[in-house]
Amino acid sequence: MKISFKEWALFSVIAALGLAVWLKCAYPEFSFVDLSIDKKQALARAEKYLNGKGVVCRGYLRSVIFLANDWADTYLQKTVGPENEEKFLREHGGELFFWRVRFFRQLQKEEYTLEISPKSGDVFFFEHRIDDIESRPDNGKENARAIAEDFLKTNCGLNPRDYDFNEEKAKKLDNRVDYSFSWEKKGVYLPWGQNEGGAKVIIGAVVSGDEVRSFYRNILDIPEKFYRYLDRQLAVGEYVFNFSYIMFIALVVMAIIHTITRLSGIVIATSRKWFIYLAFFLAAVNIAAAFNNLQAVFSNYSTSVSLSSYLGIYFLRSLMNVLFISVIFIIPGMAGESLHQDAPGLRQGNTFFYFIRSTFWGRGMAGNIALGYLIFLIMIGLQAGLFFIGQKYFGVWKQWLKLTQFSSAYIPFLSALAIGLTASFTEEIVFRLFGITWLRKYLRSTLIAVCVSAAIWGFGHTQYAIFPVWFRGIEVTLIGLFLGFIFIKYGLIPLIVAHYLFDVFWAAAAYILGKSPGYLFWGSLTLMLIPLGFAVIAYLLNRPEKAQEIRLALNANQRYNLTVLAVFISRKKEQGMELRQIEAELVGHGWDPGLVEIAMSQI
Repeated sequence: MKISFKEWALFSVIAALGLAVWLKCAYPEFSFVDLSIDKKQALARAEKYLNGKGVVCRGYLRSVIFLANDWADTYLQKTVGPENEEKFLREHGGELFFWRVRFFRQLQKEEYTLEISPKSGDVFFFEHRIDDIESRPDNGKENARAIAEDFLKTNCGLNPRDYDFNEEKAKKLDNRVDYSFSWEKKGVYLPWGQNEGGAKVIIGAVVSGDEVRSFYRNILDIPEKFYRYLDRQLAVGEYVFNFSYIMFIALVVMAIIHTITRLSGIVIATSRKWFIYLAFFLAAVNIAAAFNNLQAVFSNYSTSVSLSSYLGIYFLRSLMNVLFISVIFIIPGMAGESLHQDAPGLRQGNTFFYFIRSTFWGRGMAGNIALGYLIFLIMIGLQAGLFFIGQKYFGVWKQWLKLTQFSSAYIPFLSALAIGLTASFTEEIVFRLFGITWLRKYLRSTLIAVCVSAAIWGFGHTQYAIFPVWFRGIEVTLIGLFLGFIFIKYGLIPLIVAHYLFDVFWAAAAYILGKSPGYLFWGSLTLMLIPLGFAVIAYLLNRPEKAQEIRLALNANQRYNLTVLAVFISRKKEQGMELRQIEAELVGHGWDPGLVEIAMSQI
C-alpha cells in the first residue's frame, strides 16, 4: 500500500511531537538508573565478601538476579512524589535497584544471600541462613546488641547521633537464641495517611551467638496499611483482568468456529502454512528465552526438594506456556485473514495474505516498517502524556516493574527479543486482525469494533502494578484505539513493528538511556534496529509486489467447484442479475468468497 507524501509528513510531525512529549515527561525517570556494576562484577564482589568472612564458596551453586525495590518505589512516588524520589534515595542512601546473589546447595538449608548496589558495588544486605536446630552459644541480649552495634558502626556507617533505637526481638530455638535489633534514622518519617502509620529508614542486624548472621542498611520500613491498600487494588485489577481474559477466550472460540466453517477456503489454505511456520519460530525463540532465564529460576529454588525435580517442573510448565502462546494466534490469524478478504471497505493490501501472495522483500514492506517506527514514537509520546496527566491530576503512581527484568538473563537482550516478538505478533493478530474484523462484521460498525477490541486488550493489562488500577486499563485502551484506526487505514505490518519496538524499548530503555555496560547498550540498540535492517534489505531488493494468482493454490475439488461457479454465474448474469447480487447470494449460501471472486473474474 502506497503512503502519500502528505501522510508521511503528517506522521513525521506527530512522531516528533510524541518524542518531545516523552523526553519532557518520561526521560527524567531514567536519570538515576545506574547499572555500572554488571552481573559478573556483582558475583565477584559477593565472593570476595564471603571469602573475607572465612566462607569457602567452592561447592556452592550460585544465582545472580537483578531486582527493583518495587514497593519502596511505589510508596515514595505516592508520598514524596516522582520528582522527589531520586533526591530522597540519594540523601538517605537508599537503593531502588540491586543485584541479589545467592550461594546454595540442593537439599541443604544453609545458604548465603547478598544484595549489592549496582551503582557502587557495596553490600547493603546480607543473610546467612542455617538450620533451626543449629547450635550457637547464648551470650545474652546486651552482648548481642553490643555485637550488632559494633558491626553496624564499622560496616554500615551507623552513627548513634543520627539514629534512634527502633526494635529488638528474641527468638528462642532448640539450641540457640536469635537476637534482632534495628535503629531508625532521626527526622525521617513519611506518613501514609492520618492515623495509618508511616515509613521509616532503618538499619539493623540479627545476631546468633558471636555471629552477625544478617544485616541490612537504610531500608524503607513501610507501614502495614499501605500493603493492605495495595492488596485491595491488585485484587480489583486481577478481577478486571479475568473478565478481559474471558473476552479474549471468547474471541479465540469465535475464530475457531469461523476457521472450521471455512477450513477449505482459499485464504485459510494459502495462509495456513505461513502461520504455522511463524508459530514454530516463536516457539523456538521462547524456548531459548526459558533457558536464558535460568538464573531467575535458580534464585527461586527451594532447597527442600532436589534441583532436578524443580527444574523438571519448571521446564514442563515453560513448554506448556510456550506451546499455548505460540499456537494461540494461528487460528485467529487464519480466521482474521479470511474475514479481512471478505470485508467490504477494507484495503486488501493490509495483511499478511497480500505479502504471502506477492513478496515480503519489496519497497511496500520497507514503507510499512518505516511507518511502524513513527507509530512507535507516537505511542511512547501518547503513553508519557497520559501518565503525566494521571500523575498530576489523578494521583497515578507506578512501579519500575519489568524495566530491567532481563538483566538477570545470560543474554539479556534475547529475553527482550522474545517478549517483543511474541507480544507484537500474538496481540496484534488476535485483537486487531481478527478482533476488529470479526466485530466489524457482526456489529456493523467500524467505530464500535475498534472501541470494543481496544477495551478488551486494554483492560487485559490491569494486573500490572499501576495505581489506581483503572488508569492502566484506560491508558492501554486509548493506545488501542489509536492502533485500531491505524490498522483500518494502514494495515497490520506497521502495528506489529510498532508494538515490537514499544515492548523492546521498555525492556531495554534502562540499558540505552541509563548508565550501563557497553554490551548491554549496544545489544539493546541492536534489538531496536532489527526491523530497520529488514526494511533496508527489502528496499534494496525491491522485488515487484504483484500478487500471484490465487488459482495456483487450488486443489482438485476447488478447481471443480470453480468450474461449477463460473457456469452458475454466467447463467445468472444472462438472466439479468448484477454481479454484486450474485456474489452476495453465493457467499450467503456458504461459498468461499475467494473462490467466488476468482469465478467472477473469469466472466
